[in-house]
Amino acid sequence: MKKEVMVEKTFCDVCGKEASGYQKCMSCGKDLCYDCYKTSAVGYTHGVHFGGSGDGIYCLECDEKLLKSGDKLHAAYRVIKSLRNEVSGFYADFEKRAKEAEERLGGLRDSGGGVT
Repeated sequence: MKKEVMVEKTFCDVCGKEASGYQKCMSCGKDLCYDCYKTSAVGYTHGVHFGGSGDGIYCLECDEKLLKSGDKLHAAYRVIKSLRNEVSGFYADFEKRAKEAEERLGGLRDSGGGVT
């Protein structure tokens, strides 16, 4: 028995390879394979403490164009990215200071260096 089956395939708009999983630029609709996404696109999460469905993907060309044009959706994603960076910086500094404080306390406690 013969069957004719139509199969839809997606090809990366950057490298041309068939992509089983791909990302789509939210602005121009360009499909990017996983490898090209890492080098030719920017991903923005939709939450300061979480990501997933609703994240924004832009190819580098659109990212730059939208940055200059002041697109409101793109700007909102960039604010979230900025806040995520701020949180990461805060926690990195906090962890450094916490470790120093604990080491100082440990050293004083081990040496019996309290006030007498």
